[in-house]
Amino acid sequence: REHWPEVELDIVSGFHTEPTTLVENGIADFAVIHDEPPKRAGVVTEHLFTYETLAIVSPRHAYAQKAWLQPQDFIGETLISYPVDDAMLDVVRHFLAPQDIRPRRRNAELTIAILQLVASGRGIAALPEWSVRPYLDRGYVVGIPLGPKGLHCELHAAMPESLASRAYIRDFIAKVREQAPRATAAS
Repeated sequence: REHWPEVELDIVSGFHTEPTTLVENGIADFAVIHDEPPKRAGVVTEHLFTYETLAIVSPRHAYAQKAWLQPQDFIGETLISYPVDDAMLDVVRHFLAPQDIRPRRRNAELTIAILQLVASGRGIAALPEWSVRPYLDRGYVVGIPLGPKGLHCELHAAMPESLASRAYIRDFIAKVREQAPRATAAS
């Protein structure tokens, strides 16, 4: 707002499984999307940053001292996550499903609710490191890499081709990258 007072900012609320469709249909001028999307006519996508998804456990959990988790560690555990389809969860899609592991699920709509359930020993979550950093720093929960190399994920921007070079869009993307997790920010 400080740099672009004439640009209106409205946030499309709710969870959208296909945010790029909002851009295609003129409902949104900018969407943050997960993973590199397929090419779509009239839509420009751009890598924003890469981040690590961590397993999140209570400090009292038996896994709290492990260097990293393997998919088999989720057998017999409850995976606490947002109420979305398994195909939308990186931990399921890229880490558990390839090993045909399907833990029990418990859903919560808010990150803080997920963290409260985890901290009270109700299960394990898998969340972006950047989204839970303050809780990790305070020792409220413990973050553990998924696999020996970790599970790294990407966020991308999608925008109409007609707006992609506008100065306010370029400035917004630059600010997102500036605020991105330092170790994995896009260059």
